Amino acid sequence: MTTPIWLKDEPWLAKWLGWFLDKQDNRDGEPSQRAITRRIKKSTLPALYDFNEDTQGRWQLLQQIARDHGIFEIVLDKKRSAFQEPYENAQCRLNPACEPLLREWLNRPKRDPVVEAWLQAINQHTTTFTDNGEALLNQKPQIPGLTPAEIVSAFANVEAYLNQNLTLREIAARCFNGDSKALDNRFDLLLKLYGDNANGIKPRPLLLTAWAPPGFSKLLIVENQDSFLRLVENPPEDYALLYSGGFRASATRLSSEHTRFAFLPGSAPGLFQQHWLSEDLPCYFWGDLDFAGMGILKALRNSLPNLQAWQPGYQPMLELLNTGGGHTPQQTGKTAQTDPGTTGCPYTDTTLLPALRQTNNALDQEAIHIP
Repeated sequence: MTTPIWLKDEPWLAKWLGWFLDKQDNRDGEPSQRAITRRIKKSTLPALYDFNEDTQGRWQLLQQIARDHGIFEIVLDKKRSAFQEPYENAQCRLNPACEPLLREWLNRPKRDPVVEAWLQAINQHTTTFTDNGEALLNQKPQIPGLTPAEIVSAFANVEAYLNQNLTLREIAARCFNGDSKALDNRFDLLLKLYGDNANGIKPRPLLLTAWAPPGFSKLLIVENQDSFLRLVENPPEDYALLYSGGFRASATRLSSEHTRFAFLPGSAPGLFQQHWLSEDLPCYFWGDLDFAGMGILKALRNSLPNLQAWQPGYQPMLELLNTGGGHTPQQTGKTAQTDPGTTGCPYTDTTLLPALRQTNNALDQEAIHIP
């Protein structure tokens, strides 16, 4: 369907019909039970009161649109006098079902109120952003409780803190009403908005807790706090212990210069730092016997390629799992965990993962006490 020729020749009519779409668009996408109506008066439709023109022909065209295309319904005013034109004070009621046709006639695609809100907000700050805010429009980051205007304003405020030696969380807390986590996982977005200036954000150190007795020759990374502290109380011989805190230690920054360690009493910090990330230091991981735990091991191997699953911890867990122990993913909210496939650790890939797949159960490491 293309725009009718007669509509192109009658600009007054296009303006009249466009008013109904303006009203519809201004509802901001909110459903409304009230019909969109407009009465014909000299102030609303002056083309029907310009008697130097063919006002009767224009009135017939308006009636034809209502009759043949159903764009709107015309209701005449029963109270008009005999001396008045029949269209005087008549009411035109838009037919919602014909809105798509009307939009096609006028080349007025339906506006997305969400997009409109973001566009309006970004237009207030385009000069602030390197990309004129295009990344914000593409991603439309959602922050509960904040409108698009407030979100864009907060991102615009980031500019003032980019070169003040602040971390991402410090900047977020200053720009997002004290919410320090608002910019987590959004550094790439900041790079698009601010280019190289975003690299002025201070990297946030990775803080890990370690127990490294003098003379240790092996390193054991432990996923959960309770199991880590139990091992500190009764340590396996020749091991240094590192508490990973779930996935925190699996970040690529594990091997960066920004990693920091908090040492428990009895540790030899210098010796630990000397051997940290050394290829000569045998490294092991012990965590939950579930897909997430195996995923942590796989991720840690990006920084510690020789990392292996710690068999003294996993073997008793495996025996318990194979004899009917453990819990289902549904019982513990682990249904969203994904199978890591292969990890590169032979014991994990040939023994632990097959057991998880076969039993469809899992076991948290706190269930096991290492004597």
